[in-house]
Amino acid sequence: MPNLSLPELVKRYDRPGPRYTGYPMPPVWRDHFPQEEAIAALARANARPQEALSLYAHLPFCKRRCSYCGCNVVVSPQYTPVEAYLQALEAEVDLWARHLPDRRHAIQLHWGGGTPTYLKVPELRRAFQIITDRFPLLPQAEVAVEVDPTFLEPDQLPALRELGFNRVSFGVQDLDDHVQALITRGQTWDQTLATVKQARELGFAGVNLDLVYGLPGQTLDTFRHTLEATLELAPNRMAIYGFAYLPSMLAHQRSIPTDTLPTPGLRLELLLLATEILESHGYVAVGMDHFARPDDELAKAVQDGRIIRNFMGYAVQAGSDALGFGPSAISDVGDAYLQNEKILAKWEREVNAGRFALHKGHVRSRDDQMRRWIIHRLMGTFQLRWEEVQQRWGVGRDHFLDALEELKQEEPYGVLELRDEGIFITATGQRFVRNLVFPFDAYLKAMAAKTTFSRTV
Repeated sequence: MPNLSLPELVKRYDRPGPRYTGYPMPPVWRDHFPQEEAIAALARANARPQEALSLYAHLPFCKRRCSYCGCNVVVSPQYTPVEAYLQALEAEVDLWARHLPDRRHAIQLHWGGGTPTYLKVPELRRAFQIITDRFPLLPQAEVAVEVDPTFLEPDQLPALRELGFNRVSFGVQDLDDHVQALITRGQTWDQTLATVKQARELGFAGVNLDLVYGLPGQTLDTFRHTLEATLELAPNRMAIYGFAYLPSMLAHQRSIPTDTLPTPGLRLELLLLATEILESHGYVAVGMDHFARPDDELAKAVQDGRIIRNFMGYAVQAGSDALGFGPSAISDVGDAYLQNEKILAKWEREVNAGRFALHKGHVRSRDDQMRRWIIHRLMGTFQLRWEEVQQRWGVGRDHFLDALEELKQEEPYGVLELRDEGIFITATGQRFVRNLVFPFDAYLKAMAAKTTFSRTV
């Protein structure tokens, strides 16, 4: 049996691959997706009036661009584009609402960006009302917002809490001054401490912190300090994302000196260090890059198999359909993915004309649905039981002999166990789980030929 060291395992598994926030992933979706197919998908979604929705709003504005960023952003030191954005947001939400006359209530709302708190308090209130007047939130809804502590006014968190936001995620990335300089962010410990303290005092039920490993200038010592310092803040959840270095696609990343980037081996050591420290503090691994305190509902959902994964991340409760508002936002409605135009002006033009601003889309087959469920099951709970597959999808182990043959080649490396009752990913294999779900992706070869993915380690 092979007995590979960590560097050898990294060499084996470190290659480009999808993150599987959905399945299939956008590279195989159809460009210029027809309006009539989107409307048909909405009709299918509207036919389930008893089921709640998930809502996502993309607020794309930032005052400056961090060099590591891979998000769809509009860098605007001037506030003037906000009014046109809000008018277009209202037009788009109205459009969705007209096509969902019988299905309006939401169990989940997430604001991402960009920097949602780029908007001042009056505009934050206006954006919230635009959405919730048409799609009311259920009393138990999870209402979350992403916040950059470097651009936060004293009145913004209180306003968000008053509106009903109950979870907040603060981007920290790294606390080391040298790393902060290399990623052109400039976030201080005092800013992070003050925002977390304010959120706690305001009564946010969940305070989450996001870190990034693999950033330029990171070392084991500096990242250890970042982890230990952030844990002093006792976040409910922590996300440890791998830095996606894609200079061929993201021109602004070319400003990062390549000799400051950690080697693949160091990247894995940074992730393993984070896992070791977080688990030693009692945090439970959720999927491959999230952690939650054991008393958090997300940790409990992992234990009893209720974990949900969608384009907003891991969740305890989510609607069976998701609506995405704003440029580049992704919707998942009526078994179809719909992605909006990424360019702000194009998105505004389309929705103001009364049309869905479709960039691309994909109608999922039953096989797509099944494989998505399997992939997310493995990535969320690190196991797959054939009895559950049979009960839910009407097929068993023999339906996946090709995938099992591929996984059998990995079993000697100690990353998974193939048993009669199912697939079980080991503690070592959890760090390579993106690779271990590849065999269930029927589109991977076609995607790999035309797409640049981030590296899996």
